[in-house]
Amino acid sequence: MYDFLIVGAGCAGCVAAARAAAEGHRVLILDRSDADSLGHPWVNGVERSVFGRLGIAMPSGEETMPSPLSSRLVSPSGRHYIETTSSPTVEVRMSFFARRLLRDAVGAGAEFRGGVRVSGPLLDSERVAGVRTEDGEEIEARVVLDASGWEAALRRGLPETSPVPREIEESCMVTAWREQRRFDPGDAPDVPSLLGIPPDVNVSRVGWRGGYSVLMMHWDPRENELDILVGYDRDKSEEPAGEFVCRFLEEKGVGGRRHYGGGGLIPVRRSLDVLVDHGFMLAGDAACMVIPAHGSGVASALIAGDLAARTASRCLREGDTGRENLWEYAARYQRGRGALMAYFEVTRSLTADFSPEDMDKLIGYVMTPGDVEAGLRAEPLGIDLKDALRRLRSLRHPLFTARFAFHAAAAVSLKKAYEAYPERYDPALLEEWRARVARARRHLEG
Repeated sequence: MYDFLIVGAGCAGCVAAARAAAEGHRVLILDRSDADSLGHPWVNGVERSVFGRLGIAMPSGEETMPSPLSSRLVSPSGRHYIETTSSPTVEVRMSFFARRLLRDAVGAGAEFRGGVRVSGPLLDSERVAGVRTEDGEEIEARVVLDASGWEAALRRGLPETSPVPREIEESCMVTAWREQRRFDPGDAPDVPSLLGIPPDVNVSRVGWRGGYSVLMMHWDPRENELDILVGYDRDKSEEPAGEFVCRFLEEKGVGGRRHYGGGGLIPVRRSLDVLVDHGFMLAGDAACMVIPAHGSGVASALIAGDLAARTASRCLREGDTGRENLWEYAARYQRGRGALMAYFEVTRSLTADFSPEDMDKLIGYVMTPGDVEAGLRAEPLGIDLKDALRRLRSLRHPLFTARFAFHAAAAVSLKKAYEAYPERYDPALLEEWRARVARARRHLEG
């Protein structure tokens, strides 16, 4: 029997495995990919500060992409934009980074088995006692971590009595795609003009197709390389983001050779309200840990993996891996990172509620470069609400002003609710907390 069994060799899973193995526990990581093909060919912006905080070496070399000279957050109409010349994030090539994290975990003593598809949890009454593979193998463990991504191979198979939500609403799913294309020198000069972007400036147009949507493009003149990202609500279009990118570039007359890129579905919402059960923990996309402000969940996953391993290690030493003892992980995550995620979930509801004209006003008259950088750092925005409302009233748009004030108040209320997440498992306390969150969310839902 293993002490700690982890499904999913992504950021959360590998960090948790490395930390637990270093404490002397018997750790197994399972993944459907083998070690050489592990990780998505996807570039993610990750907060620089998280690496030092967790003692993880900063990505470098082939793990990273060069940063642009500046970045612009552009309103849907293109009339307004906010420009920043520094970035609190590093652009990480996830496949290379994930493989390094796996090497670190194996180096710390964890065992890895690739090419394994998990069909569901192995249950002993209400306790998760291991996993069952699609080949029929049963692998027992004292603690199981579901870090299998948004498909949540284990979470969906929990018993009905579990307080962990087994399903999530389809409306939170975003289809996203990011790729890099390189061009021959003779073709390269035409690319920025064909796309209508300046060279070496990361241009991100938000709300470009209504709702929660972004179109980002960056032309690197040094590498003759185009970096393009598209993301939008899946329920607004049946066209996957990857197909849209191909069609968009073809219509613009832009060719090139794709040398890196990928995408898929991302759950963009606050984290699930319960992250543990008897012998069971959740982290990463399986727990919906993507920051809604920018759609990246890497830093959240790294933080969660570290917290999960610390809690699991303590519980294993104490010989008690029940829901009540594992609850420390849920409380520490929700009161910290989870509170920030709840705060930034307002950005998703805001873009759904605001028209493109409203978003123009927000970017043109309310937000500042400091707010953009704060969002990338996953920090509360520094918007002076009184000053913002004064400026908005001068525009004589009372309905927009009222909606903005509504969302700003809801963001603060949600953050405070998560900062008061129950420190211990108690069904009555949990229901009281859920009711508080529901009251705050009613502001967002009108």
